[in-house]
Amino acid sequence: MFSKYNYNEGLKRFEPKEKRCGYCFQNEGKDINNYNFIRLYKENSRTNFVIYRSLKYEEISIGIARCNDCAKFHEELSSKSPIIRYAIYTLILIFVLPVFGLKVFIIGIILSLCLFYLSHKYWNKKDNTKKERYTLKEGNALNETIQDLVISGWTFNKPSA
Repeated sequence: MFSKYNYNEGLKRFEPKEKRCGYCFQNEGKDINNYNFIRLYKENSRTNFVIYRSLKYEEISIGIARCNDCAKFHEELSSKSPIIRYAIYTLILIFVLPVFGLKVFIIGIILSLCLFYLSHKYWNKKDNTKKERYTLKEGNALNETIQDLVISGWTFNKPSA
């Protein structure tokens, strides 16, 4: 399972031997700092008594090769979150309704909904043109080693007592 990885003792992580990007599958990752390292956890033992709780788990960090273009793409995706989009939608609603006043409240709502729809459609169209690359979540799910580890009981969430 770990034959495709080298273990880095200093940083305590598995670094991929293969340099081909795991998100676009076209370019090669040149800088290991651009690689995406995922932490996985496996619970070894758990003790739950009324007055005492104990939890022991293992933690590993596995790298997925990532080219410079995909690293920039993922950085842009994280900065342009949907929360910002819906904040813009709300601002449009706040500024469009007072322009029409209370007399034409229905026209203002209809116009706002049209603006919501058009801007949402535009942004989704813009995002769909970038589908040549996988997002971090999609790329992690496609990695064979990570899939094998998840099947064998490893999780992405840190266990808590």
